[in-house]
Amino acid sequence: MGALTRDEGYVARRRGVVERLLGSETLILLLLLVVVAVVVLIAVPPARQSRTVFDLMRELSPLLIGTIGMSLLMIGGEFDLSMGSVIAMVTCITMAVFLKTENIWLSVAAGLVSGPIVGLLNGLMVTQLRMSSLMTTLGMQFVIRGAVYVATNKAPILSGENNVPEAFLGLYHSSLGPVPTPFLLALGLFLVFYVISTQTDFGRRIYAVGGNPSAARVSGIKVSQVKLILFVVCSTMAAIAGMLVTAQIKTGYFDAGLGFELTVIAATVLGGVSLSGGHGSLVGAVLGVLILGLSNKALRLLGAATTTQMLATGLFMMFALYLHTLRAQLSTRWRKRQT
Repeated sequence: MGALTRDEGYVARRRGVVERLLGSETLILLLLLVVVAVVVLIAVPPARQSRTVFDLMRELSPLLIGTIGMSLLMIGGEFDLSMGSVIAMVTCITMAVFLKTENIWLSVAAGLVSGPIVGLLNGLMVTQLRMSSLMTTLGMQFVIRGAVYVATNKAPILSGENNVPEAFLGLYHSSLGPVPTPFLLALGLFLVFYVISTQTDFGRRIYAVGGNPSAARVSGIKVSQVKLILFVVCSTMAAIAGMLVTAQIKTGYFDAGLGFELTVIAATVLGGVSLSGGHGSLVGAVLGVLILGLSNKALRLLGAATTTQMLATGLFMMFALYLHTLRAQLSTRWRKRQT
């Protein structure tokens, strides 16, 4: 009887381990990140330097911030393809206002306000006019980018001779000890929205709206209101990312943020956020950013072209989709075997 009990205990423990592995996307992503990190450290000697790590943290900060907004919106069942254009708009508005006023903080305010306005417009068109978020934000992407091209005549708004204050440039270039300031900003925003998405009633509504809007509406949730807020949050995150880019390049650049939204979506999907909404987490999305960022950094250190980095991003995204599909299938088979 004792041997039988030990056998049953072993089977129960094995079942628990397998179920945790199959049921935890975060654990799978952590393992994938460790594998990528080990491969990079072995294959790319410059990556072993501490400076490389801190440079990577600084470079990934705008992407991390954008991914926070996109993840919440995708969990809520919608998309925003205008984020990259918002970044270009923010850089140009900020530098244009600075050239006129020489007041950098007024310029920052003008640039930041433009983001939520775009999000509000996107949200109203989707929730009130019942337009597809994919096509609405794709259209907004072209409208904003086209307006930026017209306003700038496709020429950078330079500020090199205008003595941009160091306090503003420090948003991107400064550090607190060894840790880059923009990374601390990204970490702070992540913690705030992680708590909101996991510990508050509004967070539960996001998942409910993304998972089943009709059921959420029947249960008393104001679906349109939740989605409108998410669109505003997403564009606000894009505006903050755009402000970091402005501090980085000290220029209003018409092509800033080109392709940004696709990289964000790739990282978000790699992190386990469902394309159909209602599933995923900010932790997973951040891990997706780290995996993509680490692999692309390694390629840059090896001297790979931008096109090669794009290829790697695409392959990671397809691999992530396959991995999530395989995990779901294995999880289903395992449960059937246990019943």
